[in-house]
Amino acid sequence: MPAEYSQNIQTQALPSFDAAAPERYPYGARSESAIFVGDLLCEELPALSREEAKLEIVAIARRPGVLSKIAIRPRPGALAPLTGGIGADHLARVSAQLDGERIQIVRWQRSAENYIADALGLGDIPPVLLLPSIAHARVLLGEIDVRGIAGWRGLNTVLASALTGWRIRLEPVAPTSAWQRLRAAMFARRPVSSVITGLTERGPRLNVAGLYAVLSGARRSYTIGDELEVRITRMDPDEGRIFASDRLVATGQLPLI
Repeated sequence: MPAEYSQNIQTQALPSFDAAAPERYPYGARSESAIFVGDLLCEELPALSREEAKLEIVAIARRPGVLSKIAIRPRPGALAPLTGGIGADHLARVSAQLDGERIQIVRWQRSAENYIADALGLGDIPPVLLLPSIAHARVLLGEIDVRGIAGWRGLNTVLASALTGWRIRLEPVAPTSAWQRLRAAMFARRPVSSVITGLTERGPRLNVAGLYAVLSGARRSYTIGDELEVRITRMDPDEGRIFASDRLVATGQLPLI
């Protein structure tokens, strides 16, 4: 997320999904039609049944005949992974009873950024600007993802918003001031400060000026929390990806004798 927004952003639990909060409909359903989906899931998925009760449905957002998004979490005290008892065959039977309606299971998470990313179906967590006072979430993506993730008539975004309780807005990351600063640093071959925030198959994940980058061809091993200077090597506005290197460019000055 852009650095100028960092003071306004905090990891938010979603109070409307708290177990003690009153629910308008059973299963935290966002509409009456969504209750039926919850009933079917409880009948078909053993982990949701009263006998096992390992998992619980937190929220359901539905567009009948098209797509249902269901947020699920382990019940308090239950030592069960989210995937336990949720198989493709179970979901296929529920979908068949709904005339082929797609069923998407989402992991409920206390981190709003993570929860929103899962609800949108994103593999990676993008920069997210949260405005808790108005329950808005600005998700910064590449140009291609802004169009593709929104879905048909924006349905994916609409259902993800209903599921999470945040009004999600997808925006391209390239016009942000943080992106432009990194772009200028790349052309000037000027090093920038970064922090390791994660380790991925492609390389360490960096927070650079509030945006995320991948450290390619790292010269040594890093751990989460390490601070280092890097050089931006490539920026792809279509995919919203930034690549960096820990091989800094030489100054070109002759050594002093």
